[in-house]
Amino acid sequence: MDLVLAFVVFLMAEAARFAGRPAGRGDYEEWKPGRKRKILLVGYNGARNTGSDVRVAAIAAQIRELFGKDNVHITVMTLDAASLKGYFDEDVELLPFSSLFPLDLLRACCSHHAAILCEGSTLKSTFANALTLFMGEAAGIMKNQKKPCLAYGSEVGEMEPFLERAVKKLCSDTYFITRTEASYRALKRLGLKGHAGTDAPSLILKSQ
Repeated sequence: MDLVLAFVVFLMAEAARFAGRPAGRGDYEEWKPGRKRKILLVGYNGARNTGSDVRVAAIAAQIRELFGKDNVHITVMTLDAASLKGYFDEDVELLPFSSLFPLDLLRACCSHHAAILCEGSTLKSTFANALTLFMGEAAGIMKNQKKPCLAYGSEVGEMEPFLERAVKKLCSDTYFITRTEASYRALKRLGLKGHAGTDAPSLILKSQ
């Protein structure tokens, strides 16, 4: 089943190349000077995991502090918007997605200017291969649309061989900030870019 999902994820990432064209989606956006930056926070939110939800709320607060609340529009993907009430300010958009996420994620990425992968278990098979593919699809879509993608506070660990091959391709343009040296070493073995630390994610996005 995971192999089938990986195939679908690659299809969605490739379909992103055609967004905004006559045969593609009409909700594609690119950032232009003078416009608000639309930043998508991609994580497994709304699953009643308090630690994960508070973590993403802190990332949203960092972004708002650096850019200024009037210069950025933040969207948080969630399985259940109601469960996140109280974590975020009212101007943070909560975007529901289903467990059948590939198309939901394509639509979300197309309509945003940048993405931040917020899930701690970003690249590893320990929790679920589907979660890593979720992260990988977002990275692959942003790569193919030439939009910035950052993975913030990431863990990188053991993965099944097919998953390693997938993330090497999908995440090749993503910049990872790992939260441990062990994760950074695992990241380098994959040939992906990044460093160990927990710097504010918007500092890198602002330089794009």
